[in-house]
Amino acid sequence: MKIIYGQTLNSEQNLIVNNVANQCGILFDTARLLFYRGIDTVEKAKSFLSPGKHGFIDPFKLNGMKEAVERIELAKQNNQSVLIFGDYDADGICATTVLYFCLKEYGIDAQFTVPEREEGYGINVDKVCSFGEKKVDLLITVDCGISDYDKIEQLKNMGVDVIVTDHHEPPVVLPKTICINPKIAGQNYGFTELCGAGVAYKLGRALIGETADKYLDFVCLATVADSMELTGENRDITVEGFKLFNDKNKLRKPFKLLLGDNNRDINSQTLSYSIAPRVNAGGRMGDAAAALRLFTQTDENKMFDLAAKLCEYNVARQMECDKIYTQAKEKILQQNLTEKDVILVADDGWKAGFIGIVAAKLVEEFNRPVIVFAGHDGCFKGSARSVEGVNIHDAITAAQHLLVAFGGHSQAAGVSVSKENFEKLDLAINEYVKNNCIKIDITQKVYVEWELTEPVSERFAKEIELLEPFGVGNRRPIFSVTVGTVNSLPLKSDSPHYSFKTNVIEMLEFNGEKHVLPLSLPVDKKVIFEVNLSNYKGRESIKGYVKNVCAEYGDFSKVDLHIFHNEIIKLLEDFSGQVCDADRGQFASSKRTLYALTNASNLKEYPELSNLPVSLFTPSGNSTEIVVSPKFILDLYERVIYLDKPPQFINTSVKSYAFNNLVGYKFFDGLDTDRGEFARIFSKLVALSGSTFKDSVSFAKSYFNEDELYQVIFVIEVFKELNIFTAEKGRLVYHSKIKNALTNSKIYSKIYSLKV
Repeated sequence: MKIIYGQTLNSEQNLIVNNVANQCGILFDTARLLFYRGIDTVEKAKSFLSPGKHGFIDPFKLNGMKEAVERIELAKQNNQSVLIFGDYDADGICATTVLYFCLKEYGIDAQFTVPEREEGYGINVDKVCSFGEKKVDLLITVDCGISDYDKIEQLKNMGVDVIVTDHHEPPVVLPKTICINPKIAGQNYGFTELCGAGVAYKLGRALIGETADKYLDFVCLATVADSMELTGENRDITVEGFKLFNDKNKLRKPFKLLLGDNNRDINSQTLSYSIAPRVNAGGRMGDAAAALRLFTQTDENKMFDLAAKLCEYNVARQMECDKIYTQAKEKILQQNLTEKDVILVADDGWKAGFIGIVAAKLVEEFNRPVIVFAGHDGCFKGSARSVEGVNIHDAITAAQHLLVAFGGHSQAAGVSVSKENFEKLDLAINEYVKNNCIKIDITQKVYVEWELTEPVSERFAKEIELLEPFGVGNRRPIFSVTVGTVNSLPLKSDSPHYSFKTNVIEMLEFNGEKHVLPLSLPVDKKVIFEVNLSNYKGRESIKGYVKNVCAEYGDFSKVDLHIFHNEIIKLLEDFSGQVCDADRGQFASSKRTLYALTNASNLKEYPELSNLPVSLFTPSGNSTEIVVSPKFILDLYERVIYLDKPPQFINTSVKSYAFNNLVGYKFFDGLDTDRGEFARIFSKLVALSGSTFKDSVSFAKSYFNEDELYQVIFVIEVFKELNIFTAEKGRLVYHSKIKNALTNSKIYSKIYSLKV
């Protein structure tokens, strides 16, 4: 993993940060966090630290707003039929809800509808024309419509007036109707990143003024759910929305039901992982209006039933997403799609409602843009997700001549293509990336503010909270601290969560067992963490929430015993992987490669690999890397190259190669398989029965001479395999009644065979 730190401040920048800190009454480090976020003046800092309604922009600065209000007033005066047409995702549902309530307060009893995902994104003319008993006089779109030129012309010819409110990228030719979209060029609004519900709210505020503010919780939810940047006016909107969420007297019953028993403060993470997935679940399961019915319902019993249904949908959605994700990943690996800059993967059997979530997970796994397609009405309907630096909407736009329909943003888009054009689309998008010299870096990265060396103060922890809400465009600050050997312990017996102390903060790692061994090794580690204020039973404390642990393996000699121990343990496995001979020319390939090494000192024979990240035991699978003594091989790799000959090759479906001129297990050469040597160490182990035992490496180092450590570790692991000795509750236990021949041990037999 590559750690990318914030810039080092020069003398001029230090003066800027110091001035902001002094003028705003905050710590220098807090002002530094603001500087990293582009907040480099006192005015900007004061605005950022005091968000709220005073930062709201006049809705009439949006082009089309005046005309839209006039047309809606006409509908009110003439008692015309008004239909709100939304979208099936959380943003569309919230946008529909906001505008419905605002129109109701304005004096218009509007109808509303949203399409099912299977019907496709955007205006559905048939649905509009067949809606209700009375002909629709005015259609108002929310979170859609900007790309529906032909459909709008069709509706106009039928006598239906249309107002478009949208936030998606506008096409070159706009619909010939009233359009409100902050992304349309040539307007004086000054902020382009409103979500669909944000635009609907702006229309509502233009109609009923500050009364519309009571619906900012819906706008806040939509802004977070649609991954909009939490900067500018979005920051003001979400801050006001969270006030409603966290006021127990104003928290809506539907949200209470979706959250269940939750007495904690509601933040961006709560919306992203608890409420938004349940709101979206209805659309993914073929009941898009379920959340809309919940939000507009007045009967509490019906609310309860609808909330329960959405929760059930969400469970079913998770299961279906997991299934599609597994199948998509298998296709990607089988078809070697990771050789491409942009991955396009399709299947007729997948459902369109789940592919967006799957695409996002695959992007996280493969670190490149992914478009997942499902079979739909004889075509493929795709959902695209991208990575930093790649505008996937631009790439899709460049291939629009091949498409049935498309739309979206720089990081997420929807696309429909005929099946016969699917391969052409794949080629065109990848050619676009190549021809525009867009470099896709698949290296796993973590962005860190800076390295902490002094204890974190309570004041700094509290000032970090002033930067809330965190999300896209305003990520929660992440720091690092360098530690040596660390003893990470479970919070309580059988807990999957671990804690440990550092010189700057006490750390807490959820599901932290994977880092217990790396932390205990005698090498420097970078612990990557967030600073959080924890409140337990009224006691406030500062905790570091561990995000990752990156070991700095400059000198592998410090962990030779651990590598040896790992290779001994691996002998228990029945590895018999098949490999081909490797040649130096394969290094030049761009394939995602795992270079496996048993003896770290052999790495000096391969200077051409000196720029690659090196880790111990555990492959990340996120990029080409070197792993010393890997415990397993992930199927994410396109190939494995053993840089030296290991005791045995690991079983894997990944094509494997090996250099056999270097032996990686020379540390086995000095091992003695003689029974007398085992008897000598056995006697001492019996005498040590009951002693503290964490692992055989630390035990050997505690009770035996340095020149016999390898032999002792070997003997202990053989005896443990034969159950003559066991580790129980942190103690070494001798079982005197168990008799077992050394030759019954896999470890002993394999070492013996290697020495013969």
